[in-house]
Amino acid sequence: MRILQQLWLILLAAVIAAHAQTQVDLRTQAKNVDFSGASSTKPARTGTALPGSCTVGEMFFKLDATAGQNLYACTSLNTWTNLIGTGSGGGGGGGSTPTTASALLDFQVTRTSGTVLTVGANCTSGTPCAVRFGNRVQTITVGATVALSGTDNGIAFFYVSNQGILTIGYDTIAIACSSGCTAVSGVTSFPADSIPLATWTATGGGWDNNGGLDFRGFLSTKAVTASVGLLVSELAGLTTLSVDTTMVGLRVGVPPTATSSCTGGSWSADTSFHYVCVAPDTWRRAAVSSW
Repeated sequence: MRILQQLWLILLAAVIAAHAQTQVDLRTQAKNVDFSGASSTKPARTGTALPGSCTVGEMFFKLDATAGQNLYACTSLNTWTNLIGTGSGGGGGGGSTPTTASALLDFQVTRTSGTVLTVGANCTSGTPCAVRFGNRVQTITVGATVALSGTDNGIAFFYVSNQGILTIGYDTIAIACSSGCTAVSGVTSFPADSIPLATWTATGGGWDNNGGLDFRGFLSTKAVTASVGLLVSELAGLTTLSVDTTMVGLRVGVPPTATSSCTGGSWSADTSFHYVCVAPDTWRRAAVSSW
């Protein structure tokens, strides 16, 4: 009988010890933990939608994101930031995905919650984001957040304006920009003189989970060649085409006298005469009539 009691006590102690082992707090009871020999590890939560709330330091692996941009970190209260994104709108997935060529981290747009997008989180004073307009380079050192308000459907256009300002254009939706960007209403496409970054669609007052399209390009060029009678000039990032007045005469106002100021080759006309500047400040005219 005593032997059986001892066996039961031993079994009970083993059960209690096994149960106690499952309650080990690695945070306080472990030292120099090495999981390199484990058959598998999963240090982050997983899912297809970023949780609506988080605390700093949490990690999340987004299962439906484009490969290579799945990992997110909670960088501030209830704010997720894509850590390894290579474009296509980060949290939204979808859209074109730039690869190589520095992975296009500058001006990346990510969906940090159902109503908030972040653009240019990597743009800081230490690592500024740069854009080029012709021969003028503009740097941006502050990112921005774009929040939706209302329940309308529509699309937002993210771009850098020709003044070097991070801009979000919209038409049928209502948005609010943080201090790092400017919101412009009545925009239905990228302005011709802007640098496109991305578009994002909204439905029912929320940014669509797969609504981001990436329009950035790390490498680009613009070739403008002057043909006969044209000149090309660059100033402050703008390309200007003008007429070569040594080859093409410009129409000017009707000269009041034969010695009115003019440049050779200029011309003018009214209902009575056709005027030609044959030399500096020297006009000739010929009468015209109806046939």
